[in-house]
Amino acid sequence: MHEFENFNYKFSITTTDTAPAELRSSFIEEMNQIDNIMINHYLSLEFIKKIYFVLTQEDVNIGYGCGVIENGFLTIYELFVLPEYRELGFGTKIFNEIRTFTHTSNLKIRSITLPSDRTGKNFYESNLITARALVMEEKRENSRYRP
Repeated sequence: MHEFENFNYKFSITTTDTAPAELRSSFIEEMNQIDNIMINHYLSLEFIKKIYFVLTQEDVNIGYGCGVIENGFLTIYELFVLPEYRELGFGTKIFNEIRTFTHTSNLKIRSITLPSDRTGKNFYESNLITARALVMEEKRENSRYRP
């Protein structure tokens, strides 16, 4: 567990093998607005070794990251912070906890972000994660972009 203070409140990030249901539901709902076909495909996948990094302020879950350990990488598939806590550095706090975990576990970081999710793309690039591959497909009607 990692604890820190910010804005005169105590926060902690803990690792677990399950996601906070209410946060994960909000993440899926938000990503469905961007690309429900890709999200439904993602939800159908089965992973062997998932790890969650849950950010709480006292007893309230405010964000989380989800990674899958495979082939020498921890691949981040989900990183979510409640909207009212965004732009305050909490996503970076979760990411830094993931980075610490990967360093101590001798793993490299990968992340998966939807191509039209500019917020996600910008977040990862600001944390020194760079695009290495793109998934290309035929253009679909009604493509959506994250606001």
